[in-house]
Amino acid sequence: MANIFDEIINDLMQTEPFVEYKFRKRDSMLLLKNGGKRQSIELDHWIDHSTSSLVIYAIYGVRFDILHKWFEKFSFNTLQDQRDWTSVAFSGNMLGQQDEFHFKLNKKDYQKDFENMLTTLIRCSDYVISTYSSLPNFYMKEIQPILDGEVELPDVGANWVFIDLTLCKLVRPDNYHQLKNILLDRVEFMYNRGEPNIKEYYEQLDEILSYLENTELN
Repeated sequence: MANIFDEIINDLMQTEPFVEYKFRKRDSMLLLKNGGKRQSIELDHWIDHSTSSLVIYAIYGVRFDILHKWFEKFSFNTLQDQRDWTSVAFSGNMLGQQDEFHFKLNKKDYQKDFENMLTTLIRCSDYVISTYSSLPNFYMKEIQPILDGEVELPDVGANWVFIDLTLCKLVRPDNYHQLKNILLDRVEFMYNRGEPNIKEYYEQLDEILSYLENTELN
């Protein structure tokens, strides 16, 4: 597996636009950092022995450091995990695209399979990067629909709550308390149904939100 996966990564990093990216081996992630913003493509991979092929599963992410850094003092994640966290992330399927790519271990049809994956990686990453190119764009895509009652909020996890509140504070502070009320209703719902991630933060919630609301973020 290592040989063919390493070959795929090597070929990717010699092909536009990925020549500008770095490859982080510990989590098989392509990364491009620009100041406080980071673009990423995680390439999870495994062997499918039934087809003698390598399977690559791609996840596309964008991270704005300013949405996360203040939360490090409260996070139950390790510091490394907290700093690895993306602000948004999508599989290919979530974007209406292919999300698994298969490469035969004997490298038959390698070039065709590589070009197919490359085309999809570019298409998906371009969409995510352009849609979340700035905090105001991020706000309009993710927060405004919540305020307008147009989306169903997640019923698992906790980080998204703090990311959304931080984003609103930075971009449209006048809408912060409206969003806070909506999200806290969801937090109560998740807590009452035993969502473990919310339970980790529930007792500290007032302290966390007070810190967010009274701290100058940079």
